[in-house]
Order: sequence, then structure tokens, then C-alpha cells
Amino acid sequence: MLAKHGLVLLSIMALLVLSYSIDSQAKYTQRDGKWEASFITLNSLSSDISGENGSAVDIDSDIGWGFTLGYNVNPHVLVNFEFSSTSPKYDATLVSEDDNTYNIKHKMNIYNSQFNVVYNFMTEQFTPFVQAGAGWSYLDSNIADGPPNTICWWDPWWGYICEGYQNTHNDTRFSYNVAAGFRYELDNSIFFRASYQQNWITMSNSDDLSMGMVHLEIGSIF
Repeated sequence: MLAKHGLVLLSIMALLVLSYSIDSQAKYTQRDGKWEASFITLNSLSSDISGENGSAVDIDSDIGWGFTLGYNVNPHVLVNFEFSSTSPKYDATLVSEDDNTYNIKHKMNIYNSQFNVVYNFMTEQFTPFVQAGAGWSYLDSNIADGPPNTICWWDPWWGYICEGYQNTHNDTRFSYNVAAGFRYELDNSIFFRASYQQNWITMSNSDDLSMGMVHLEIGSIF
């Protein structure tokens, strides 16, 4: 349902901006050879993973954030680095060696860092675009993987200090994405983008994690 809402949002934005472009003189972009950066607000959609022996994870939707930094090679081609962060709740089904099942409800952290190639179809300030990219994703279950540890040190101001910490089950995996959306530039300095992005994170002992995201961005060209 959320994915449908995202597609409807993109369609409405496209129709509004396209109608404006048709009724007025086309304005050409000046992004060629310039850098740009943007701030992202995003909605990651719910997803699920099937593991071995009946184990599974159901991940809820979540609101997250991110940013991009990129360079416009020409009016059509943009290369950028994209970072995003979400902390969705999840429901995990664990299966023991004697086939007993256990359920865990918790919140995980997902950080995506990817390098993208973006193709803008038009050289005007308004343009649809497509994107493909790859990089890595860090996932932290926030579930302890062993007993707590303690580290101690001498501090020049506070003397002898000890603090506890606990490692959690986490992993860094290869990931990739494709996306499609629309871009509109305001006075060749500020731009807005809306897109739907599909991310895949390769997993070692389960199906790959496929997660859809609706992105809304505001950025600056410099």
C-alpha cells in the first residue's frame, strides 16, 4: 500500500510540473560541470526475509534520512555518493536445533552507502531520471551476541575509569539499487527530487533483503 502511495505521489508531481513546462517557455539547466548536494527524507517500506529451517524476519516500514553528494558530468549524467539511515522495528522468528520456534521483537539499524550513476532524460530544469548504483550496507540487529565486556583506562582529569559495552549481531553486506523519479530545479541553484528506489542487500544465510524506499530531496547546485 505504501509503495502505491509513493507511485501516486510521483505521478501527481510529474503531471503538475509537466503541465507547467508545457504552458511556459522551456528553461534549460545550468548544472553541467557543477557539484550538488541534497538532504533526503525517506520512507522505507515493509519487507520480509526467509531464512533456513523456517526462520524469518518481518521488517516494518520506517521514516529515515540521508544525503547525497555528486558531480554533474554533463546535463544528462550525474554521479553521486548516497548515504541513508533507517531504524525499523522487526519481528524475528528463530528456530532452535530441536525445531522449537521463538519470536523476538526489536529495532534494527540499517545504513546504506552507495555510489550511483543518474541519467536525466532532458536538459531542462524539469526532467525525469533513472538511477543505478552499488555499494555496501551495514545492518545491526541490536541483539547481544555475548556477555558484556568492560574496558578501563586512566584519564588525566577523572582518574581510573571503567565502562561496559556489549557487542551485537551485525554485518556489512554488498548492496545495490535502481530508482526512477523526477527532478525540478529552481533558478539553477536549488533543486527538488522525488523518486522510488528499490534496494537489494545480499545476505549470507537467507534470501536477499529487498527493500523499497520513497525519497523526497531538497538540494543545492554549486
